Amino acid sequence: MIKWWVVWLVIAVIMLVIEIVTTGLATLWFAVGAVVAMIMDLCGASVVSQIVVMAVVSIVCFILCMIWVRPKLESLRKKNVQKTNADRLIGREGIVIVPLNATEGKGQVKVDGQIWSAKAGEDFAEGTRITVKSIEGVKLVIERAD
Repeated sequence: MIKWWVVWLVIAVIMLVIEIVTTGLATLWFAVGAVVAMIMDLCGASVVSQIVVMAVVSIVCFILCMIWVRPKLESLRKKNVQKTNADRLIGREGIVIVPLNATEGKGQVKVDGQIWSAKAGEDFAEGTRITVKSIEGVKLVIERAD
């Protein structure tokens, strides 16, 4: 005879291990559902009711996470973003010092006395005035200045 509480415990542990490895809040809810089903088995509930409750608890926990927990975690992540001094370059004007080839993504610009690698959707000749739109990695994304 199968001891269902052991099956639910194994499922819960597997789901928790996957959650720890992925940290995406994807399998945690199945672990919660499995623990509830395990408790139901220890209280003498039927296997069918354990399966139904495991599914319902998992779905409810997932929905609550999407509505309440995930938005709060996302706002915490955004608060913890470390701004760098490079962020101040966005919106600043500069000049192309090495011609920019949009296809190859090669070229350099000088902004606030600093030389940066740059990329854009079009080619720029040396001496062209530019504006910094954003920063991707170590490259400035630029556009032609007005």
